[in-house]
Amino acid sequence: MDLAMAQRLVDRRKAAGLSQEALAAQLGVSRQAVSKWERSESSPDTDNLIALAALYGVSLDELLYGEAASDADGSEDGSTETVDEAKEAEDSAEHADCGDKPLVDISLARGIHVIDPNKGEEVHVGWSGIHVTNERKGEEVHVGPGGVHIDTLEDDGHSVRTNDDGTVTIDGETFSSWKEAHDKLDHHGRHFHTKVGRAWNKFPFPALVTLAYLVLGIVYGTWATGLFLVFLIPVYYALGDFIDQRHLSKLIDVVYSVSAEAWFLYMWLCLGQPHPAWVILITIPVVKALMRWCRKRWKHRERA
Repeated sequence: MDLAMAQRLVDRRKAAGLSQEALAAQLGVSRQAVSKWERSESSPDTDNLIALAALYGVSLDELLYGEAASDADGSEDGSTETVDEAKEAEDSAEHADCGDKPLVDISLARGIHVIDPNKGEEVHVGWSGIHVTNERKGEEVHVGPGGVHIDTLEDDGHSVRTNDDGTVTIDGETFSSWKEAHDKLDHHGRHFHTKVGRAWNKFPFPALVTLAYLVLGIVYGTWATGLFLVFLIPVYYALGDFIDQRHLSKLIDVVYSVSAEAWFLYMWLCLGQPHPAWVILITIPVVKALMRWCRKRWKHRERA
C-alpha cells in the first residue's frame, strides 16, 4: 500500500474521531493491524476496505485513490459526494481561521470531537465511548462498553517526545516508531536494561497466583485466607524491577507497603484484632516519603 493511501486512512480515522483502538474494535481486527495500515506496512483486505468506506461514508475509489466516484451522467451519488467535499472544504477553512485554538465539532452522528493542536490532544465522546489521545506523549485512553483501556509510554521520571521525522525519543533513546518502543518497554513506560528483567516482567505471574488460589481453595478449602496470595503480585514485579534496574528504594517501598497492608488485614479479618494493628498503616506514607527522599539524594549524587 502506498504512503498516500496510508495517510488517507489516518486522516479519515481522525476526522471520524476514532482512535486506533476504537476503529479496530469496530472492524473486528487488532490495533496492531490498523497501525500497520496507517504506516503503509500492510493493506486492508477487501472486506475491511468495504467496511472502512461504509464507516467513513465515502466510496471505495475515494478511499483508495482520493477521488470521489461520480457517474458519467451526473448521478445523485456524485452530486452528494460533491456536496460533502464542499462541506469538508468549508469546515477546513473554518478550522484554519481558528489558528492554534482548540477545534470543536459537535454532531448527532459523530458526537463531540475536540482537537487541541497546541497540546497534540484529541477528545472524542460518541456512541462507542470516550476516547482521549495525546500523540506527543504516546498516551491513549478508551472508556467504552468493553471497560477502560489505558495505553501509555510515559511514566513518572521519564521524558517522552515525538520527533518531526516520526521517530520517538524516550529518556534520550530514539526509537523508529511507537511499536518499536512498545517492544522494548513495558506498558508503564519502564525500560528494561537486562534480558532477565524483561523475561521476569513478561512472565504471567498473576495467572500463576490465580491457579495457586484455585488449587488451595479446592484442595484445602482456604478460599478466604488464599486471597492473601494477591499481595504477592506487586512484590513479584517490584523484585523484577530491582533485578533489572537495581532500585533498592523502590523495592523497599513496595514490599513494606504490601506487607503492612497484608499484616493489618490478617490481624483484622483472621484474628479479629484491628486495634492497635491499624497503627502499622500510618507508617506506610512515612516509609514512602523516606524512600522518595533517598532516591532524590542518590540522583543528586549521581549528577554531581
